[in-house]
Amino acid sequence: MRFYRTTKRTSSLRARALEKLAQLSLNKDDVKQDESLPPINGKGEADARISSRNTLGLIMRSLPISYSTDTSRLFTIPLTLNEWELLSSISQVIPDSLSTAEELLDNLISPYFLESSRQRISDVLYAKFKLDNLKNPNELLTFQLTKFLIAVSSKHPKLIDRCSKLIDGYLSAVKQLYSSKQSSLLSLLGFMNGFIQGKNSPELATFVWKRLSSFFIEEQFTSQLESILSSSSTYVNDVIVQYFEAKNEICGSLYIQLLSKLQSSFICDILDIPPRFRDLSSYLLEMQHLTYQITQEDNDSDDKTQIVDEFTYKIRKHKEVLTSICEFSLRYCQNDNDVDLSTDSRAIFSFDARGYFINCLCLVPFIADPDSELFQDFIRIVADSMDTFVFSEIITDSLIISIISAASLLNYFTEENSLTLLRIFPLLVSSQYISTSTIIEISKIFTIGLQPLNEDSIVSTIYSLNNLLIATDDGSANPILRERKLTITSGGTMSFSGVRRSGTVESLQTLRSAASSPYRKKTIKKQTSHVLASGGSTTYHGRLFKNCVTATTTIASHYNKQSIRLLAFSILSQKITAVSEELDEIIPDAIAKLSTYMTVTEFSQVLKFFKAILSRQEDGTLFDGIINAKTILSTHFLSEQYNSELYRIYLRDLLETIISCGEVEKLEHHRPHTEISRVAEQISSYLGPLAALLPKPGEKPLDLSQDEQTTNMLRNVWFNMVIHGFHYKSKLVNKYKIQLLTIAYNSPPLASDFPANNKEMSLEMNTILRRGSSNANVKEQKQAIVDYFNVNAVQSRTISLSKIMFLAATTLLETLRCEAGDCSKVLLYFSDPSITTTSLEKPINILAVAMIAKFSQLVQSGDFKLFNSKTIALQLNNLLLCLAHRNPTLQESAFHYSDLFIRRIPSSLCHHQSLYTLLDLLTALFDSVVDCETNKFEPHYKFILKHSRVEILLPGSSMWRTSALSKLHKIAKQWVQIILNKSAQDTKILLQTYVSDLNTYNIMANVDYGISFAMELAGMVLSADVELSKLEFRGPERPNTVAKFISQHSWRSKYLVDTAMVSSQQDIVDELGLLSNTIRGKLDTGIKVVSKDVTNFLDMSAALLILGNYRSGSLLYDIVHIPFEVFTSESLKSATNVWLSIIKERRDLAHLLLVDVTYCWLESIKNNVGVYSRKYDLIEEEYQIMTYKPYNKKAINREANFVSQSMQPHRHVIKFFLSHFEGTLYQSKHLLAVFTKCALLGVSNLKKASLHPFSRMIRNELLIFAILVLIVNDRQGTKLIKDLCREIVYGGLTWFYEKRNWPFGSNELKIKADLSTMKNLYDKLNSVTVIMKKYCNKEFTLLMVFLESEIEQVQTWLTPLDKIDKTSSYTVTLESVKTAFTIDPRLAVSLSQRYPGNDIESGLVTLINQDPLRCVNCPIAIDPFIINNYRKRILPTAAMDSKLKDKMHIVLYWKPVSPLKSINLFLPQWNSDSFLLQYSVFSLESHDVNVTFFYVPQIVQCLRYDKTGYVERLIFDTAKINILFSHQIIWNLFANCYKDDEGTVPDDIKPTLDRVRERMVSSFDADTLDFYKKEFGYFNEVTSISGKLKPYIKKSKAEKKHKIDEEMNKIVVKPGVYLPSNPDGVVIDIDRKSGKPLQSHAKAPFMATFKIRKDIENEDTGITENVEKWQGAIFKVGDDCRQDVLALQLISMFKTIWSSIGLDVYVFPYRVTATAPGCGVIDVLPNSISRDMLGREAVNGLYEYFITKFGSESTIEFQNARNNFVKSLAGYSVISYLLQFKDRHNGNIMYDDKGHCLHTDFGFIFDIVPGGVKFEAVPFKLTKEMVKVMGGSSQAAAYQDFEELCIKAYLSARPHMDSILECVKPMLESGLPCFKGEKTIKNLRNRFQPERDQHEAALFMRGLIKKSYESLFTKGYDEFQRLTNGIPY
Repeated sequence: MRFYRTTKRTSSLRARALEKLAQLSLNKDDVKQDESLPPINGKGEADARISSRNTLGLIMRSLPISYSTDTSRLFTIPLTLNEWELLSSISQVIPDSLSTAEELLDNLISPYFLESSRQRISDVLYAKFKLDNLKNPNELLTFQLTKFLIAVSSKHPKLIDRCSKLIDGYLSAVKQLYSSKQSSLLSLLGFMNGFIQGKNSPELATFVWKRLSSFFIEEQFTSQLESILSSSSTYVNDVIVQYFEAKNEICGSLYIQLLSKLQSSFICDILDIPPRFRDLSSYLLEMQHLTYQITQEDNDSDDKTQIVDEFTYKIRKHKEVLTSICEFSLRYCQNDNDVDLSTDSRAIFSFDARGYFINCLCLVPFIADPDSELFQDFIRIVADSMDTFVFSEIITDSLIISIISAASLLNYFTEENSLTLLRIFPLLVSSQYISTSTIIEISKIFTIGLQPLNEDSIVSTIYSLNNLLIATDDGSANPILRERKLTITSGGTMSFSGVRRSGTVESLQTLRSAASSPYRKKTIKKQTSHVLASGGSTTYHGRLFKNCVTATTTIASHYNKQSIRLLAFSILSQKITAVSEELDEIIPDAIAKLSTYMTVTEFSQVLKFFKAILSRQEDGTLFDGIINAKTILSTHFLSEQYNSELYRIYLRDLLETIISCGEVEKLEHHRPHTEISRVAEQISSYLGPLAALLPKPGEKPLDLSQDEQTTNMLRNVWFNMVIHGFHYKSKLVNKYKIQLLTIAYNSPPLASDFPANNKEMSLEMNTILRRGSSNANVKEQKQAIVDYFNVNAVQSRTISLSKIMFLAATTLLETLRCEAGDCSKVLLYFSDPSITTTSLEKPINILAVAMIAKFSQLVQSGDFKLFNSKTIALQLNNLLLCLAHRNPTLQESAFHYSDLFIRRIPSSLCHHQSLYTLLDLLTALFDSVVDCETNKFEPHYKFILKHSRVEILLPGSSMWRTSALSKLHKIAKQWVQIILNKSAQDTKILLQTYVSDLNTYNIMANVDYGISFAMELAGMVLSADVELSKLEFRGPERPNTVAKFISQHSWRSKYLVDTAMVSSQQDIVDELGLLSNTIRGKLDTGIKVVSKDVTNFLDMSAALLILGNYRSGSLLYDIVHIPFEVFTSESLKSATNVWLSIIKERRDLAHLLLVDVTYCWLESIKNNVGVYSRKYDLIEEEYQIMTYKPYNKKAINREANFVSQSMQPHRHVIKFFLSHFEGTLYQSKHLLAVFTKCALLGVSNLKKASLHPFSRMIRNELLIFAILVLIVNDRQGTKLIKDLCREIVYGGLTWFYEKRNWPFGSNELKIKADLSTMKNLYDKLNSVTVIMKKYCNKEFTLLMVFLESEIEQVQTWLTPLDKIDKTSSYTVTLESVKTAFTIDPRLAVSLSQRYPGNDIESGLVTLINQDPLRCVNCPIAIDPFIINNYRKRILPTAAMDSKLKDKMHIVLYWKPVSPLKSINLFLPQWNSDSFLLQYSVFSLESHDVNVTFFYVPQIVQCLRYDKTGYVERLIFDTAKINILFSHQIIWNLFANCYKDDEGTVPDDIKPTLDRVRERMVSSFDADTLDFYKKEFGYFNEVTSISGKLKPYIKKSKAEKKHKIDEEMNKIVVKPGVYLPSNPDGVVIDIDRKSGKPLQSHAKAPFMATFKIRKDIENEDTGITENVEKWQGAIFKVGDDCRQDVLALQLISMFKTIWSSIGLDVYVFPYRVTATAPGCGVIDVLPNSISRDMLGREAVNGLYEYFITKFGSESTIEFQNARNNFVKSLAGYSVISYLLQFKDRHNGNIMYDDKGHCLHTDFGFIFDIVPGGVKFEAVPFKLTKEMVKVMGGSSQAAAYQDFEELCIKAYLSARPHMDSILECVKPMLESGLPCFKGEKTIKNLRNRFQPERDQHEAALFMRGLIKKSYESLFTKGYDEFQRLTNGIPY
C-alpha cells in the first residue's frame, strides 16, 4: 500500500493471475491428498500434504516453506519478490472447505504469520517497495496474513480458537522484539490495520482487543516506545524517515490512534453498523434519535421499532466487553498528558485518537445508568473537551465532529452540557480553521441533538448565526469575533513553521529534540467562557459568511419543521442587499439548497421571492446569483427529485417566468425593436436553468402525455421566443444553442391532439401569439420560414400574423429537435384538426419532409451519441407506432413519412427495435381484427406490442382495423424487401431471432401474424440471390429460400436444445423429480400451479425421452398424469403436443403412453371434472336471484372465461384422440379397442355432462370422434357396433333434455365454430344413416330432428334477418313425440317447444296425463298436467270428479317450479285445489329466501285470494327466516292498504293486510321487535320531512332547502338502520347538507345522501369487498311508487334473461320501495344527468355533449362511450316497447359518466298514457340526436350494432314471455292505473309475437326500429313537454 493511500497490496499482472489461480483451485472440490509426494513442511505428516496435481499445490511448492527443514527458522530466509506475490495471492483466497482451510492455515499461513514481525526481506523486494513508495514489506505481509485470519475465522467459526492462539503467539513475539527490531513495530502496524479494515467476528475481536489493551496499559508500550525512539540509533534510518515524510511518523501517538480506531472498528463490527454511517458516534446518535421518535409518535413505525430492538439486543448481548472498552477510553481521555503536540503528525494522531475514544464513550448512555460514575465521567469528558479543544486552530475535524456528536447525544439524557453546546456552536461556525464541509457535518449532528430540546433553542441558534451576518458603515464585513488560539500552559504558542522538513536523518533528529523540549507534553489551556466579547476582535476571514449561511440552512433543512425552515428563509432573504455583495452571492445558493427540503407551500414562497428579486434586478451580481441558484435547483431536481410534485411546480414556474417576459397591455400592437431585443435578452437569462432541469438529448425525454398545463406552457414559451426575435440564424439562438437543444428535445409539438380542445380557436386567440412584435422581427421570421416554405404562402394576405409566428416557432423548434436527435415528433402535428383543416397542413407537410432529410444528413455527420443505430431505429420506431393511429390524417402521414425515412435510411429498419415493432404492429392489427369477431359489441381498444410492451389504442371499427392491416401488410412487405436486398443476412438473422424469441412465445397462441409475415418474407427470392433471381418460374411453382431460413432456424433451435442437454441424464432426472414434487405439493395444498412449471416439466421430459433415449415408466406416468392432475387448458394443450411428439419419435413407448392417457381420460369422467361437471350449468333465468344492480358484463365475461377454461382440457384430449386415431387408423386391433373404449365411455357419460352453451362444441367433437370409431369398427366387423350406435344417439340426445338456449356471449368466431361443428356432426351422422337405422332408427331420426332445430337456432342468431332454408329429410310426427317421451319426458317437452303445433302439443298432453309420475322431474310438464285436469274437473260427472281427485295428488311429488309460477298457482284459477296450494307453498319454500324476496309485491297481492290461509302462513313462516324479508312485507302491506295516494280510500284487502302485519309484529322476539321499531322509526323520521315540506310548496327552492337542512340536522343515525331501498347495506352517516327539493307541482319530494356500508362484488376481480359509499335517495309522500316497483322488477328480469346468455346490452334496474300509501324511497342513479339538464346547461345536442365529455369521435373515450350508449339504448328500447313506457320526455332519460342511456320514472306503462293523449304512438323513443351519436345514419356501424342488439334482445326475451306475464298477472287487481284487466295481458302477449318464428320476429323488430326513428310523435311529445313543463329538447 502506498503511504498516501489506504492499505493495499501490490497488484502486478502476475500477482493477479496467481490470485485467480489460487481462487480456482481452492474453491473446487476438497483438495485431494497425494500420499506419494514428500510432505510440504518436511514433518512427514500424511494429513499435511496438499496434492501437487492441483494448482494450489504447485504454487505452494514455490515457497521456501516447501523446502525449509525448520519452520522456526523460516524468517531467516529473505523473502523475494516472487515469493511475496505468491504468498500475497494465496492469502487473498479463503477456501470453502473447512478441511482445506485448516491445512492452508497450519501449513502455510501460521509459520509466516508467527514470524512476520522479524521476517527478513530481500534487497530486491525492499527496493521495489521503496521505488513504488509502498509501505514496509513487514507491515504489508502481516497485514495480508492478518486479513486472512479474520476472513477464515468469519467463514469457518470453528477456527476462531486456532486463530486466537496464533494471534497470542504473534503478540508475544512482538513484545519480545519491538525494543530491538524495528520490523516488529512495523509489523504491528500491519496487524492493527488488518483488524481495523477487516470484518471481524465478535469473539475474535474481543480477544484481540483484550490482548492489545493489556499490552498498551500493563506493558506501558507507548512510554517504552517513546523512550526507545529518543535514545536508540537503531530507529533512525531510511525506513523511519520514509514513514515520517509520509506523515505516518512512528511514535506512541500513532499506536494510540490505531488502538482507538481499532476498538471503534470492533464496536462497529459487534453492532453490525451499516456502512452508510460516517462513524460510530453518528450511528449511536441516530439510534437514540429513532428511539426518541418512537416515544414521541402516536403511531410508531414497525420498521423503526424493529431497528431499535435489534440495536438494544446487541448492546445487551455484548455489554461486558463494551463496558471494558468505554472504561479504557475514559482512562485515556482523563489524562491530558497523552496529548502529544511536539510535531504536526503527533498532534493529529493525538486528536484523532481522542476523537475515536470519545466515539467509543458515546456507548456509555446505552450501557450505564445516568447516576453511575461512568456516566458522570462521560459528561465531564465532553464538557472538558468542549472547553479545551473546540477552538484550537490545529484540532482535527474528526475530533470536532466527535465532540459535537457526544454533546448532541447527551442532550437526550441530560441538559448539563446543552447550554454550553448552544453557546459554542455559533463560535465554532465562525472559526476560520473549520472547513465548510465540516460545518455541514457538525450542523447535521447539532440539529439531531436539538430534537429533545424545545424549539426556542434552535431559534436562538439561528438568530445567533444571523447576528454574525453584519457589516460596518462602509459596507465591509464586520470583524466581530475575539481571537482564540491554541495556547500552551507556559504561555507560549507552539509553531512548527521553523523546523526544516527535508527527508534526512538530521531533520528527524532535530524534530526529536523538539519533542523532548518543555513543550513536549504540555496541555491545552481550557477556555472557560464562550460569550462574545465586546472588546477586541480578530481579522475577518473569507469563509465566515459562507459557513454561517451554510450552518443556518443545514440546521433548517434537517430539523424537519416548517416553522424553522421558514424562519431561516425569512432571515436570509432579509439579508439580501442589506450587508454586502459577497453575502448576496452566497444567500441565493443557500436558499436554493434549503428549498429542496421544503413542502409545496414553502417552496412556492421561495419562488415568489426569487421572482420579486428578478423583477427588481434585471442585471448585476444579485441577478446572476438568483439565476445561478435556479440552476442549482434545476440540477438538484433533475438528479434527485425528477418528476416529483416540486419538480413540476418549479418547471411551471420557470416556464411562467419566460412566458411573462414581454407582457403587453394591448394585443396585436406594433412594438419597437429595441423592446423586442431587450425582452429577448431577458428570456435568454432563464434558458440555462430551464435546460438544466430537463433531460439531455439522448436520454428519455420528459413525459408530458398527461400534463395539459405544462404542455401548453412549453408551447407558449416557444411562441414567446419567436415573438421576441428568436429564429434559427439569430445570434441568441447561436449563443444558447446547447440549452435550446435540450429544451427542444423535451418540448411537445406546438400542435397535436393533446390536450383535446379547439386548436383553431386557441391558435388565433392565443394571447402570446397576439402580443405583437416589431416589423424587423416579423420580416426576419418570415425570412426564416421561407427557407422551408413557399414564399407566396408566407407573404399571402390570407395568412394571419399569428399563423406566421406559429410556423416560425414550429420551424425553430422542430429544427432544433431534429439536431437533438428527434425528427419523429413533427408527425404529431397532423393529429390536430387546426392543422389538417386549414392552410397550415401543407407547410407542416413540407417541414416534416425537410426534417427527415435533415435527419438523414445528420446521421452521416452528426454526433454519434445522438445519431447511432439505436437512436435512428428509435426514430423510425416512433414513426411506425403512428401507423396504427386512430386519426386518419396522422395515420396516412405516418405511412408516407415512414416510407420516406426507410428509403433514405434503410438500415433504420435493420434493427431489432424497429423491425420488431413493425412485425408486432402486424400482429396487433391482426389480433384486433379477430377481436372484432370475438368481442363484437365490446371490442378491446388497448393492445400491447409483444416485444416493446408499448400500448397502442385502436378504433373499435372492424372496417378500420381490416383496412389498416391490409395496407400495413402491403407496404411492410416493400420495406422488408428493401432491407433484405440491402443486407439480406443481417435481416434474416433478425427475422430468425424474432421467430425464435422464447421470451415472448405464447404456447397457447394459434396464430402470430408477425411470425407468419417473417416466415413469408424470409423465404422470398430477392435480387440479392443472384442465381435464383434469374429463374423464370411463375405462379405456385415459383421457388423460395425458406428452406435455408428454416435450416438456420433449426440450427438455432438445435443449439438451444444441445445447450440444455449439456447436463447429464441424472441431473435432468433429478430436476424433473424436484419439479414433479413441487407441482404435486402445490396441488395438495391448494396452491395454483403455474403453467410454466408444467411446461418446463413436459419439455424436459420430452427432451430426455426423445433426445436422450431415456426409458422410465415413472417418467411416462408423470408426463400423462401431472397435466391431468393440474387440469388446465394450458397444461393439457402443452401435454397433447408433447404426447404426440413422443408417440411419433418413440414408437416403443406409444402404446404405453396411449393407455395412460386413456386411463386418465376415464378417471376425469369418473371424477366429474371439465366437460363432465354439471356445476357450470346455467341456472334457468326464472330460478335465479333477481337483483337491482347495473348489468355487469365484466362479471359475466369473467365467469364465462372461467367456465370455458375449465372445459378446454377435455377438448384438447378429444383433439388428441381425433388426431392420433386418424394417424394410426390401420395399425392394430389393440389400438382400435383402446380408442373404442375411450369413445364408448365418453359418449355414454354425456348424460352427466355439462349443459352450458360452451360445452356443446366439445360434446359434438366427442360425438364426431365416436362416429369415426364406429365407421372403423363397422369396417372391421367388431361386436361393438350396436353399442356404439346406441351410445352415440343417446349421448347426442342428452343435450336436448333442457329447453333450448341461444349461443352465449358475443364471440362470433366461437359461435361460428360451434355451428360448423354441428353441421359437421350432422353430415357425419348422415354418412352412417344405414348403420344407425339398423340399430336405433327412431332415436336416430329424433336426434337428427333436434340437430336441425339447433343448427337453425344458431344460424338465426348469427344472421337473424336472413331467411333460412328449412327443407329437411326428417319430419316431426306424433311418433317422434312418443319416442322422445319413452326416452325421457324432458326430451318430449323440448321437442314440442322446438316444433310447436296442435298435434304435437295435444299428443304431449296425452302422454303426460297417461303417465304423470314419469314427468315429476320435469317442472315444465306440470302445466299440461294441471290444465288438462282442471278442464276435466269442470265436467259434471261425479265419477270423473272422483277419478280426478285421485290423480291431482301427484303434483305433490313434482319438482318445484319457478317462484313466479308457484305464486301464480295462488290465483283464483287454481286456488280451489288443496293439492295445488300445498304444492305452491312447498315449491316456494324450496327456493332460497333471497330468490323469493324479490317477489314480495306479488305475494302480498295473493292475499286477496287467500281463502284457505296458505299465503298468509307462507308469509308468516318466511318472515321468521329473514327479518329483512319481514320488513319488506310490512312496507308492502302498508303500501297496499289504500287505493289513493293520500291514504283516504281503503282497499278491500286492508283488513287482511292489517291482520297479517299485526300478527307478524306480535310474533317478533324482543331483539327483532327492537330492530323493527328502530328501523321503521328512523325511516318514518326521514320520510316525514317530505310531509313537512308541503307548506313550502309554493315557496322558493332556497326556502325549501333551508327547511330540509333544518330537519336533517335533527335526525340521529341509530346503529344497524338501513334504507328500505338498500336492505343489504347499513346507514352509518348522513350528509346533512345534501337535502335538495325536487320539482313537483303539488307534492314535496326531496333528495338526500346517505353513507352506506355494504358488501359489494369488485367489478374487475369478482372478490366481495366491504365498502363505504354515498348513496342518494329520493323520498316521496303522496305519490304512488308501486308502479315503478313493478316496472323495475320487470327490467331486472330482462337483465337476468340477457345476462344468462351474455348478451351485450345494458340496463340498470335501480331500487324503489313503496313504504306506505303514496309513499316510497327511490335510489338515485349515480354519476348521471338527465337530458333536460343538459339542455338547461346550454348543451346544443346529445352528440355535442358526447364530444364535450369524451372527446372527438376518433378518441377511444368517445368510441367506448358510444358503445355503452348503443348497448344501453338497445336494451331500454326493447323493454320500452314490450312494457310500453310512456312519458319519455327528456327529464326521464338519463346519461351516466360512461355514456349509458338510462330510463327513470315509470308512472306511465302498459295501457296508460299521460293525460290520455297518445302523443307517443311509437314503439320506443329513437331521436335524430341519438342516431347522430351512433354515426348519423342507418348505414353507420354503431347504428347497425344497435339494430342487431335490439333484434337479439327481442329474440332472447320471447322465450320468457310466460314468466313476464306471470310477474304481471298477480298485480292486475292491485288498483294500479296501468292495468286494464285481461286486455293488458293480451296486449303484452301480442307484443312478444308468439305466433311468429324467429326470422319473422327479427323482421318485426327491425320494422319497429324503422318506425321509431325520428317519429313525428316523438317530436310532438317533446314539444308538448317543453311548452307545458319547460323541459328542453
